[in-house]
Amino acid sequence: MIVKIILFVSFMIVWSFVTIRSNLQRQKNREAVVFSGLMAISSIVGSLLIARVELPSMVVPFKIVFEPIGKMLLMR
Repeated sequence: MIVKIILFVSFMIVWSFVTIRSNLQRQKNREAVVFSGLMAISSIVGSLLIARVELPSMVVPFKIVFEPIGKMLLMR
């Protein structure tokens, strides 16, 4: 399992490095920053999923934001 995680993270780092370098050469700095942030998050989540760690649902933040709005609409 550790070998899989190491291979996954190393692949993500190499892929990110090549893509970010390409974006920076084309003067796309914002895209490079957004891409690196997304790749960091997906690398962490992917590593945890490979390690079979139980992650909370991705729906919870949306539920917290939209549930009060839905209740207000239903009360009208």
